[in-house]
Amino acid sequence: MAVFKKDIITFSNGRQIKVPGGIFTIISSLELADYYSRLVFFYDHDSKNNKEITSVKNIYNLTKEELIEVADCMIALWIDLKDNVRRYGVDNPEIFNVRL
Repeated sequence: MAVFKKDIITFSNGRQIKVPGGIFTIISSLELADYYSRLVFFYDHDSKNNKEITSVKNIYNLTKEELIEVADCMIALWIDLKDNVRRYGVDNPEIFNVRL
């Protein structure tokens, strides 16, 4: 599974990419954006009118396996958050894995 550390994402294949803030955001269309809200994996609507344009833009040239690793990592983070909210409520800083 991909490992996020600061601005670097390391994949199980050893490849590392620098992503601002080490953050990917997914929007309802399933397109991915980085920290600056710049789309990095998305459908290029201009390709409808120009067949010479690639319809899927992949700024980081992520492979199928790497995209799956990113999804798995993000799912695991959401599950951790959900478990911590159940365990600690919403007012306890331990939600964020802060040990007091």
